[in-house]
Amino acid sequence: MKKLAIFDLDGTLFDTVRVNYLAYQEALRPFGYEISEVFFRRECFGHDFGTFGPWLAPGLNEAGLRQVHEAKKACYPSFLGEAVKNEHLFSLLHRMREEYHTALVTAGSRANSSAILERFGELNSFDLMLTSEDVPRAKPDPVGFRMAMEHFGVSPEDTIIFEDSDTGIAAAKASKAHLMIVDGFH
Repeated sequence: MKKLAIFDLDGTLFDTVRVNYLAYQEALRPFGYEISEVFFRRECFGHDFGTFGPWLAPGLNEAGLRQVHEAKKACYPSFLGEAVKNEHLFSLLHRMREEYHTALVTAGSRANSSAILERFGELNSFDLMLTSEDVPRAKPDPVGFRMAMEHFGVSPEDTIIFEDSDTGIAAAKASKAHLMIVDGFH
C-alpha cells in the first residue's frame, strides 16, 4: 500500500515571494495603495489573504478586498518569471512517486497553482491538488492535509508533509503526520 507525501507550493516547491508581491502591488495600484516588499515578506507571505488582506489596504471594505484579490490572481501569471523552482525537492518528489501518492495542498488558487506548475513542467507531478477553492479553512487549520489523507485512505503515520511557513507547520503538526520543514533552497 502506498504512503502519502503532501507538499506546500509557495516557499516550499517554489520561491514565489517576489511573484506574489509584484502581483499584489499591481492589484493594489488602482485603489491607491502601495506596499513595500520588505513588509510583504515579513507580514503577509505564508498567510491566507483573509488574514493579511486588510493589512494591505486598511481602508477597503470586504468587496474592495475581494476585488484586489481577484485582480492579484489575474495578473499573477505575468510575474512567473520571478519564481524559483526548488529543483532538489522536485527531484525527491519524483523519486518518491513509486512508493507515495503525491498531493499539493496550498492556500493559493487553483488557477495560479496550475499556472506555475505548468510553466515549470510539473503540472502532472501530483495525484491530487487541493487549493483555496477546495479547502474550507486555511492553514493553520489542518483540514486540507486531512482531506488529502482521507482521499487516499492513508493514515497520518503513513503521511509526510513538506512545509515552510509557520501556519503550514502548525497545520502539519495538528494533522499528526510526519513533518519535513523546508528552509530555503537557493
